[in-house]
Amino acid sequence: MMMRMRFFALLIGMFGTSTAVFSDDVVPVPKQRPTTVKQSPQGASAAPSVPQRIYQSSCPVLLNKKITGKVIAPIDNNGCGERSPIKVRSIAGVRLSAPATLNCKMATALVDWMEQAKSHAKAHYNEALVEIQSSTSYQCRRRNNAPTGKISEHGFANAFDVIGFKLASGTVVSVLDNWLPAQTPAANFLRKTHASACNMFTTVLGPEANKHHADHFHMDLGCHGKNCTYLICE
Repeated sequence: MMMRMRFFALLIGMFGTSTAVFSDDVVPVPKQRPTTVKQSPQGASAAPSVPQRIYQSSCPVLLNKKITGKVIAPIDNNGCGERSPIKVRSIAGVRLSAPATLNCKMATALVDWMEQAKSHAKAHYNEALVEIQSSTSYQCRRRNNAPTGKISEHGFANAFDVIGFKLASGTVVSVLDNWLPAQTPAANFLRKTHASACNMFTTVLGPEANKHHADHFHMDLGCHGKNCTYLICE
């Protein structure tokens, strides 16, 4: 009897807490899983970055072939620039001695001026105008290459400089050499082309403007005056 009592006491001691463990009122709570960060496999390359889209505009005179050339990458340089510059090689069928970087509105105005220059060449020489000896188009600098002051219209691809005209016979009419003396066929041709430019551009500067323009015509479409209606023709 004594042996049985000790046996039951032993059983009660072993399983006395079982009612608490398996009670319907207590639900075991699972341990929270540790937060993990997924990492790319070693050596895996990152997703390639998508380049920012560049929005540019075409130009009607380029599309209808009144000029030949192509739209080039945007220019953004130290305050100078143009979003849709055009590298122009010929205008109204007249080639340029060197490609010119211009904006669309400048290239468009030059088409009409070139048609006038062709007419003047025919009238004064009875020859076709075949080439423009071009100088500066786009160039990031200040006016008259001064160290201070406003940025030149050249800095916005909004200006074009001409130093001479070549005819079909090979004759070259130079602004530097033929502006004077007056009343020669060459001088008359140059003065006519200069005057016609004054009807198409807001700024036209030639040998009589200042020493900086003794050897070329400068033409641009810069804004002058409060309403951009003031014209400079010298």
